[in-house]
Amino acid sequence: MTTYTGTVSNDGWTVVQAGTFILNGAAGVDALYLGTSIRADYSVTNASDGSIRVDSISAASAPLHATLQNMEVLVYGSNHDYVGLGGLDVAFFDGSPSAAYKKASSNYTLTSNSAGFQALAKDGTGLYTFNNIQRIQFTDKSIALDFANNGNATLVAKTLVAVFGASSLSSPSYVGIGLKFLDQDTHTASSAKFSDLMALALSVALPSAASAQVVDLLYTNVVGAHPTSAQAQPFVAMLDTGAQTVSSLGVMAADLVNITAMGLPQAGLAYTGYTL
Repeated sequence: MTTYTGTVSNDGWTVVQAGTFILNGAAGVDALYLGTSIRADYSVTNASDGSIRVDSISAASAPLHATLQNMEVLVYGSNHDYVGLGGLDVAFFDGSPSAAYKKASSNYTLTSNSAGFQALAKDGTGLYTFNNIQRIQFTDKSIALDFANNGNATLVAKTLVAVFGASSLSSPSYVGIGLKFLDQDTHTASSAKFSDLMALALSVALPSAASAQVVDLLYTNVVGAHPTSAQAQPFVAMLDTGAQTVSSLGVMAADLVNITAMGLPQAGLAYTGYTL
């Protein structure tokens, strides 16, 4: 059985002839492009050794049996249907070696659907779908889609709003800094990553701040108005007595931020300054 091995960078392979093979993406975010075939043409299963089996089930074409190792994305339907295989999975539209396209985000209208996200191209090339895809990288900026289950996009959005205000979500560079910080930590639990990011953000916004300043900042950004002395006092006491740390109080405040009402899970979170 033939084995193909990728590089330390992001790699993309296109199936030009069916057969039986092993494909090891090695490092990076790697994609297998399955031509004009659609999802229903294949059975995709997780093997006991951690690999992924992709087997054709359509009798209309020659059989394909692929064993995938360290692969992140399958692409069907003439490069219009992207499916993540687990982990931090990326659809590349930035012209990189693993990309099928080189397009700007302005060419697409991105919306959420019941299965993930979809993007309608303004250039007439059709509808693109993204299932279990965490990021889309375009030539001008990237879009984070990992909101479910307190994904990194959710943690960054809530932290930015609580510490820097809702307007900070319109600063793609701020978002990129937060996502890079979280993405590089692939082992820590989500709750601990949230606390670490909050501590970093507050250290930038209010270095060596008094308890009252921390409370005023968080309360104002989350509630929309400065607290009265009576409203602030219980939270100041939590910090002064050690019942809460600055980061844990920040997480408590950020958890009250309703990113759904801001439209983020529906349209994604734009960022710059960081690519995968």
